Amino acid sequence: MRWTKAKLRDLQDRLGKAYPDAKCALDHGDPFELVVATILSAQCTDARVNLTTPALFAKYPDAAALASAKLPELEALIHSTGFYHNKARNLIGLGQALLAKHGGKVPSDPAELEALPGVGQKTANVVLANAFGVPALAVDTHIFRVARRLGLSDAKTPEKVEADLCRRFPESAWIELHHQLIFHGRRRCDARKPDCAGCPVLGLCDVGRGKAADPHSGLTLTSRSAPATPPPGPRAEEKLPARRKAPQAEPATPPPLRIISLVPSVTELLAQWNLAARLVGRTRYCIAPKWIRATVPEVGGTKDPNLARIKDLKPDLVILERDENKKTTADALTKLGIPWLALEVRSLEGCAAAWEELGGRLGVGPVAKARAAALRAQLKKKQKQGPRTLTLIWQRPWMSAGPDTYLGDLVRQAGFSPIGPPRWTELSEAALKALAPEVILLPTEPFRFTKRHVNELQKRFPEAAIHLLDGQAMTWYLSRTEEGLALLRGLPKT
Repeated sequence: MRWTKAKLRDLQDRLGKAYPDAKCALDHGDPFELVVATILSAQCTDARVNLTTPALFAKYPDAAALASAKLPELEALIHSTGFYHNKARNLIGLGQALLAKHGGKVPSDPAELEALPGVGQKTANVVLANAFGVPALAVDTHIFRVARRLGLSDAKTPEKVEADLCRRFPESAWIELHHQLIFHGRRRCDARKPDCAGCPVLGLCDVGRGKAADPHSGLTLTSRSAPATPPPGPRAEEKLPARRKAPQAEPATPPPLRIISLVPSVTELLAQWNLAARLVGRTRYCIAPKWIRATVPEVGGTKDPNLARIKDLKPDLVILERDENKKTTADALTKLGIPWLALEVRSLEGCAAAWEELGGRLGVGPVAKARAAALRAQLKKKQKQGPRTLTLIWQRPWMSAGPDTYLGDLVRQAGFSPIGPPRWTELSEAALKALAPEVILLPTEPFRFTKRHVNELQKRFPEAAIHLLDGQAMTWYLSRTEEGLALLRGLPKT
């Protein structure tokens, strides 16, 4: 769809007629209440926030009351909105900042608003537009999805989508358009099951008409919802002998559209495959790409995920890895009725197989198979037996990655000979010395090895070559396997 000025006006007219009641869904009586409610709405529904704020505002009606709030009491009041520890600290900081710098009043200057605790660009835009009437167009998850489906933007971050929308539409339309797009995302353009048949803007949407793949899911929407038209003439079954039946194809299982990743490298891989829009949750260690931290909520750690939070996010798939995540997590997900997939990556071939398994499950099989084939092509050439190489992953106690791990195979495929006990094993000082490595690799993850550790080990093993290496390239299998292989192959073997 090429968006001309006429088509943009047509879109505004259609949205206006479809959603004449579009307005801010957060209940508030003044700018202070709105900024508080907007902070609470992060990774929480507006309906839940509206159930929480009456009691909150009764106890803390203004900045002065909020500034002197006791943390445990405030956390108890906002517990149901999620991430209540951070939100409570931000709210107290907000009250204190408003008192100290703005006389207890919420400022209408964008820069001053964004400088307040807990207030980012999106929150500032919501407050500016709805409390002060300043033209602004905050992009939430609904607008992000709708704008990309309509082809108004192909950007991959809310900030860039906002910039694209602001360039396309006049300032006078921003506030109204913000609410209309949110209503459209909630009522029609659902993330999992968009109502394309009843969509008021279908005539302007290539995705809805099946002319373009959905950037949110990677699917052609009409292929999922519309039944195939049978060919003219008698059915195939009628041409077969009576005692035989035509084979019935198994219905294709639609790929998951609400994914939680409990593996940092899987989270980055989904972004590489343009599937980040399907992510509804990640661990606190899923930090790449950087913008994922501002768009996808946390659900705890890899070993101790917040199962209640995962349940609230209603995923249709949780992705785990057998070495990184605990079996108890998978068992708990099963009890909650949440589908999960546990990958197993202990070699580069295992990485290629995991790509294919994951790609098939997520509906991007060709992309995954192409990447797997390219990696396997690199592994065909047999490597000569290289120097005895020890890969350390921890200190105090020393711990190594054994030859039977992903890191061990990465070392082997790069032309070195991995040594050490199997799996991830603690090494005593005597055991470390007895290994007598010719090469020692120190990735900066999971332990933050530094030049100090290089110097320390060099004194113990003066004849060994010791390399301090990018830990993410080494350990982030699936998303950085090729990078890690190239890094190691570039090291001297003598």
